[in-house]
Amino acid sequence: MQWIPYILATVVIYFVRLTRLKARTEQERIGSTPVFFNILIFFAIFEFFFLESLLTNLLFHVFGFIVSVILALSMFFYLKSLKKDVELIFHRLVNQSQGRISVLTFMQRTELSQEEAVEFLDNKLQQFPGITYETLGNIYYEYERW
Repeated sequence: MQWIPYILATVVIYFVRLTRLKARTEQERIGSTPVFFNILIFFAIFEFFFLESLLTNLLFHVFGFIVSVILALSMFFYLKSLKKDVELIFHRLVNQSQGRISVLTFMQRTELSQEEAVEFLDNKLQQFPGITYETLGNIYYEYERW
């Protein structure tokens, strides 16, 4: 019976943190900091609910720490997989900018090299009509049907 509030709190915090980090993933690269903070958050929840057993069952708290690490890493890898979905990022960027996308922005969001990003965007030009043009230090692709 003591596990029910812990499980509910963990599920709620997991989805709240995941939603916030998912929104942040769209704007920037996810590093190791969210993993560290999520481990602390989940472990703090565990300790709050089971603090009275700290002195009697230390192994139980080690288990809680391991579960906290697993939860945080699962969030991290899920968010990393979202970041790598190049097709999704392309459509999101093109929709946000009404058909115009820069190679530099696309490289930053997808973590592709310049050659890979240009190749991907050139392939998209074959699928969707558009033009490319250069400005000082950047190349832009503008797709007509967006």
